[in-house]
Parts: sequence; C-alpha cells; structure tokens
Amino acid sequence: MAEEPSVCPLCDGTRWRIEVRSGREVAVRCVCDTEADRGRLLASARIPARYLHCTLESFDENWDPGTPVFPIAKRRTQEFVDCFPAVKKGLLYIGRTGIGKTHLAVAALRELVLVKRVRGMYSNFIDLVQELQLSFDGAGRNREEILRPVVAADLVVLDELGAGKLTPWVSDLMYYVVNSRYMANRITLVTSNYLDVRRTPGDENLEDRISVALRSRLYEMCDTIDMAAERDYRRHMADRRGSR
Repeated sequence: MAEEPSVCPLCDGTRWRIEVRSGREVAVRCVCDTEADRGRLLASARIPARYLHCTLESFDENWDPGTPVFPIAKRRTQEFVDCFPAVKKGLLYIGRTGIGKTHLAVAALRELVLVKRVRGMYSNFIDLVQELQLSFDGAGRNREEILRPVVAADLVVLDELGAGKLTPWVSDLMYYVVNSRYMANRITLVTSNYLDVRRTPGDENLEDRISVALRSRLYEMCDTIDMAAERDYRRHMADRRGSR
C-alpha cells in the first residue's frame, strides 16, 4: 500500500503561513514551497544523474599539483556564478576528456538554479542530435519541442560541442542552436574536447569541428577557459583505487 504524502506541519499543505510583522498578520510563502520550487527547477534543468552531485566545492582542483589550470578554472567558474546575472558572457571550457569540464559547467548551472532560481538546462550535443534523429521517424517529441528549450532557456550547458560524426545536417543543427542563442544574447556554458590549437599537423582543432563562423561567435559569447592537461582525472582515481 502506497504511503500518503506527508503534509507540512507549518502550513498544513497550503504552502502559505501567517507571520506577525509590525503587529500585523501577513501571509508568506512556506519554506516547504521554497523547497518544492527548487526541486522543480532542478528537475527542469535535466541534469543527468551522473552529474547531479557536481558542485564547485566537490571539484578537486589540486588532484594534479603540476597542472595549474584546474584552480584557475574553478576560480573563474565561481566568479561567473557570483556575478550572475550581471554577466555579459558565458564560459567555454576546452580540453581533453576526463579533466572536469562538465563537472564545472554543471556545478555552475546547479548552483544558479538552486540559489538564484535561474531557469536553465543541460544539453549534451550528441544526445540532442540522436533525439532529433528519432523525431524524424515519429518517435518521441517533435523537432520544435526538442529545440525550443535549448534555444530559449536563460542559461544552457551545451556539453561536448563538436563531438560525434559531423554531417552537413549536424553542422546546420549546431549552427542553429548556437547562433539562435547568440542572436538572443542568452548566456551559454559550452564544453568541448577540442582545443583552439592543433597539437600535431593531423589534429583537428575547435574551429575545424564547429566552423570558423561558430568559433567566431563563441569568442563573443563566452570567455574561454583552456583546461589543456595531459592527465585524465578518471584514470587518476582508478589508479588510486587500484593501488590500495
């Protein structure tokens, strides 16, 4: 038998309670409603379960003492959160996989949703492409339902931009999403595994993956946080566990 939902003892489930202020009774929102709102906003942000734990406090900037980029990336992310919404640009995290780019971007989104009630969302670009492809077959939501929140949200984490197989259709989709947010002056947090420089002559850089036009827009939309590092945090933690 299912348990009955608990009723807040402060407001009897009305989400309003009476307080006496300056000798007068006034109705104020109950704390339970505040928590409910926070929960709804966080759920609407669509942060994957894998990243729900991500906070700025839990980001270990000192796991690789020989690499100074991690403390810098954490500090700049904290400054962005502290200044929001009085910011003109988002952030672009670039660097190899497994160094905490998504952790920092999601941590910023999570804190802004919970503390400043920002209406934001997470979107992995590869997943976005796959969902749109399914919509062509009539499965799931239609194209407008899928793209509207990504384009219109006040704050979006666009994860793994430039990843996956680049077809003309995928390139057009990437342009539409980024350019729509650019034209509307909406703040975007972007992560990419591609750097601005080519490490070897055969490497692709970010411009190769997303086009010259989009990289140009991102210069105006985002401050770049270059997290170029050689070590992988996930491998580092696996090695630590294995050595115990």
